[in-house]
Amino acid sequence: MASPATAFLGASTLLGKYWTQRRHFDYLIDKEDFHRTFGHSFRTLVCLDPAVADGPARMRREAESDEQQTGRLLRHLADIKPEFTIFVTTCDMLPDDADENTPPLESSDDPYVQRRITLHREVNRQYGRVLNVLLPEIVSHESLGFSDLMDSLVQPPKGRKELPFAPGELHQLYFSRRILGDVERCIPLGIPTIIPAMPPLTTTEIVQVLAPSLVKRLPDPSPDQPRGSCRSSIHSFQWLDPRDGYLVTKEDQLELLRFFFDSVCK
Repeated sequence: MASPATAFLGASTLLGKYWTQRRHFDYLIDKEDFHRTFGHSFRTLVCLDPAVADGPARMRREAESDEQQTGRLLRHLADIKPEFTIFVTTCDMLPDDADENTPPLESSDDPYVQRRITLHREVNRQYGRVLNVLLPEIVSHESLGFSDLMDSLVQPPKGRKELPFAPGELHQLYFSRRILGDVERCIPLGIPTIIPAMPPLTTTEIVQVLAPSLVKRLPDPSPDQPRGSCRSSIHSFQWLDPRDGYLVTKEDQLELLRFFFDSVCK
């Protein structure tokens, strides 16, 4: 008989709090009581990659914590028995111009990216039905620590120190409060992967809109600066418009950014 129970792995995190306040789960699981899932069967399991739970920017800096959390999850995947899994991770394991048809990288010299690759592969190997949600850069008006760029605009370096971001680098800033609606629209489709892709904005465009006084503190462009992300989605028609593969228009995204920035700076 199918299990009626549902569980959320990462319930006290930023995404977890928002999600579980709006949908009921029988088990709300955190790192400290991860063992409560062992040996249980669940109808639905929502599983947050540690990089999503604690923020990609923070996990890149705190490599030891990321390695420990990811390693523990990998060791115990077989102890949890879900019928359907929503696995929320980052786009970091994909090429910069990927969509849902693009296979993840097979390996990476970046340990942070390699952990994302390994976790994604093992979740999909060990579990039957999985909806992979690959998020671009995450931002929230409730918490800093998810996007280095947005954090630097909210709390600029003191003095006249140059901002450490390439002026032409592309950013796809995804608002954490969109996650529940975007995922639930795609569950009935039976698709294996979604990328809630936002239109790419250059560092300069973002700074001009949110903190124009900081534009002069951006470095001069150079050929070797990072290109950034222009990932798109083949499922964007389920949200808005199939023409460009993005979740909202560029203009709407800039308005959302203004709202976010004003909320954080209050």
